[in-house]
Amino acid sequence: MEISIRPLRVEDAYTSVKWRNDPEVFKYTGNTYNREITIQDELLWVKKVIQDEDGYRCAILADNQYVGNIYLTNICNDSAVYHIFLGERSVWGKGVAKQASRLILRYAFDSLDLNLVELRVKMKNERAIELYKRIGFQEHSRDEEWIHMTITKDSM
Repeated sequence: MEISIRPLRVEDAYTSVKWRNDPEVFKYTGNTYNREITIQDELLWVKKVIQDEDGYRCAILADNQYVGNIYLTNICNDSAVYHIFLGERSVWGKGVAKQASRLILRYAFDSLDLNLVELRVKMKNERAIELYKRIGFQEHSRDEEWIHMTITKDSM
């Protein structure tokens, strides 16, 4: 399976809206919605975030099919915050997140010249925690619900 990333596009909202309404996809993200997300909601959100000047928001493609999102947000000085989710369940457990993560981290460290990328992950999300450790993230701190992890350019 060939994995690539590209900047998020407005038309991606027509696919991602389905994922945002799938409780299984979003249960570990920390985002909760008290109503269904409409296509209008999703279009507004995508239009807003692709104009965000302190973020780099990408679509994950598996064999050219849009299967998830991966972001760097809060890009400032020499650091950023990493986010990922795979909306297409058929690619779960197939190495897609690992490959996409390596691509965006290479971009962060080589193209943006960042020194630190951080993330937070729910303690219950054991598969994601294992993935992050395999990539090179290390636990920095934790609270009741979240583990905070970081990776540096030197440790990649």
